[in-house]
Amino acid sequence: MCGVAGIIAAGSQTLGTDLLDMLQLVQHRGLDATGVAIYEKRDHVKLRVAMPSPEFVGILRDLVSQHAREIEHKVYQGQGIFTFYEASLDIDAAEIPLLHTVVNAHPKLCVHSIGKSIAVYKDQGHAVDIRARHEIRPTAGTHGIGHVRLATESAEDINAAHPFVTPHYPELAIVHNGQFTNYFNMRRFLESKGTQFKTRNDSEMAAHYIGWQMGSQGLSLQDALAASLEDLDGIFTILASTPTELGFVKDRLAIKPLLLFEQDGVTLFGSEQISLTPIFDDVFADEMDPGTVNVWSL
Repeated sequence: MCGVAGIIAAGSQTLGTDLLDMLQLVQHRGLDATGVAIYEKRDHVKLRVAMPSPEFVGILRDLVSQHAREIEHKVYQGQGIFTFYEASLDIDAAEIPLLHTVVNAHPKLCVHSIGKSIAVYKDQGHAVDIRARHEIRPTAGTHGIGHVRLATESAEDINAAHPFVTPHYPELAIVHNGQFTNYFNMRRFLESKGTQFKTRNDSEMAAHYIGWQMGSQGLSLQDALAASLEDLDGIFTILASTPTELGFVKDRLAIKPLLLFEQDGVTLFGSEQISLTPIFDDVFADEMDPGTVNVWSL
C-alpha cells in the first residue's frame, strides 16, 4: 500500500509545502520514503542527483562540465545515508537527455530530476522530514505530484522511491500505486530500445514506458497513458506530469483508489479524501472509474 497526491494550482505561492501537507495526511500508507515533483518557472535548468557518498561529487561535476556550464551548486546530506547534489546549469535543451543518460551510466550516481521546470525531492522518512532536510519552502509553482512509499518488492533505497523520471522524455515524472505483473517482460522490451534502469522498482519501468511512448513514438501524454492500459498488466493507479500537463490512468480492476476534487481553479488528486483537506476544509471528492484516463493542460 502506497499513497499518491497531486495538485494543479497555477499561480500558487505555496505549491511545495501544500503537496507535502497533503502527503502527510496519508503517511500511514507508506512510511519508508516520501517524494514530490514540483513544477515551477525558472530561468535555468536544475539538476538533482543522489549518490551514496560525497566522494562521487567530483566525478559528477566532471561529467556535467562536458555537457553544461555549472552556474552554482550545493551538496548536502539527505535524511539517510545518501548525499545530494543540486546545481543550476546553462545547457542546451538538446543536451539534457544526453547528460541524464551519461550521469545515470555511473553505477553510483542517480538523476532524480533535470529540467527548467521540474524539481524532484525524494528521501527516506516522512513528509515532515523531507521538508526539513531538503529545505522545501512555500514554492511559487503551477502543479506537482507526490508519493509516500511502502517498500514491498524492491529495495528500501531512495533511488527506488517516487517520483520517477526518464531520459526518454525530459521533465516527465510519475508516481504509482500498485503492482505490474509483467514487469520483467516490459523491462526487457525497454532495454532492447536502449533504456537504462537504475532500480528494480516496477514503477521505474512505467516511467520509462510512458516516456518512450511520448519521446520515441510521438504519443501525447493522454495516448501514452491509454496505451498503458493495453501493455501493462496488473493493478495500478498512475499520476503523470510534464511542465504543461498532469494526468492519470487507473487500471480496469480499479483496486487502487484515486479521488478527484476541483474548486476555485484548483484540481486535487489523492489516494484518500483526507489528503485533500489541507487545501480545502470542505471536500467531497469523486472516485475515478475503472479504466479511466484523463489529462489536464495548464
